[in-house]
Amino acid sequence: MTTTRTTTASALLLLAALALAGCATTPGGAAPGSPDAATPDSGSTAPADDAELDAAWLDGGRGIGLITYGSSSCQPVVGEVSAAGQTVTVELSDPEGVACTRDYVPRASYVALPAGIDPAQDVEIVVTGGYTGDADIDGVPGLDVTTGEMAVDMVPSAGWFADGGLVLLTYGSSSCPPVFEAVALDEAGAVRATEAAAPADQVCTMDYAPRLSVLQLAGVSDDALPNELVLVSAAGDEQRVDIIG
Repeated sequence: MTTTRTTTASALLLLAALALAGCATTPGGAAPGSPDAATPDSGSTAPADDAELDAAWLDGGRGIGLITYGSSSCQPVVGEVSAAGQTVTVELSDPEGVACTRDYVPRASYVALPAGIDPAQDVEIVVTGGYTGDADIDGVPGLDVTTGEMAVDMVPSAGWFADGGLVLLTYGSSSCPPVFEAVALDEAGAVRATEAAAPADQVCTMDYAPRLSVLQLAGVSDDALPNELVLVSAAGDEQRVDIIG
């Protein structure tokens, strides 16, 4: 009798151990919470890729147009700007509470350069914040080295960036940037940009701010870029603007 009871008890213990082992095993072989378990980490995100960035000189070297790519209705906002030597760090983020269209276009944001930056020398631009990345802009001999604020006269200016693209800086209502119906080379080899007429029911704010327009021109060589822009208003008035770069 003693032998039978001992054998029976051993069998029951073995069955209990096997049942517990089966409950502790997950498909794939790793128990939840173990170092090998494939559980998602909700507290971390993968680092974002660097943004595609370009830059163009504006305002005689006092500022740059910083080009990003994304929705045309969500213009990035420039935050803190600082400099160390010829390196400029710009905080850039998307506007909050704005519904963005799903197109993908180049947009330009105006960045006033801190004092001490020499536009006649190469400049490295490092972007932080909602965007990360960097861009280089070649120095242009002869540019005005007075930096830190926009020109008092607030006249239009323009600068080349990559692949036949240029940035045009104008001033006026921030809610009504100019729209161009045609951009092409004229017979004299200058860039001719014709502004479209504004809608009759357009309502504009009364501020007077810098507006940046990205213009793209096909069929030009980076080795022989035009140095003049003919700005044609919707009324037909013309204004000639030097293109930097």
